[in-house]
Amino acid sequence: MSDDTATDGDDPTAIDTVAVTVADVVAAVEARDRNRRDTVLRITPPFAGRMRARLHVDGTEATYDEPAPLHVHPRRFVTDVPPYPGSDPETWRSRVADSLRETTTLDTDHGEVTVRVVGLGASTAE
Repeated sequence: MSDDTATDGDDPTAIDTVAVTVADVVAAVEARDRNRRDTVLRITPPFAGRMRARLHVDGTEATYDEPAPLHVHPRRFVTDVPPYPGSDPETWRSRVADSLRETTTLDTDHGEVTVRVVGLGASTAE
């Protein structure tokens, strides 16, 4: 392996599928919309074809070793959803849960990569 070749697991463009719980997506979008925290869905290396995104509050960690995790804005995982409402939040949460995208694009230091999104857990609309 040459010096300019990424070590196995270092290249996030290897990702082709991201699994995320629907509840994490709803919670992250809500936290962002309510200006509570800089909430993201984090994908932690080593990177491989199928990865998991988990709820994370950005800025709560120290420094990362390289490669750093990907921090993805939660609205990247959903289609158009209105901002969090002042009333009837349960209907809004159901709408967010039902709007999970089939694919999304991740911005990485190695370029953009389009990935399939797999929602885990039941929708709140059920």
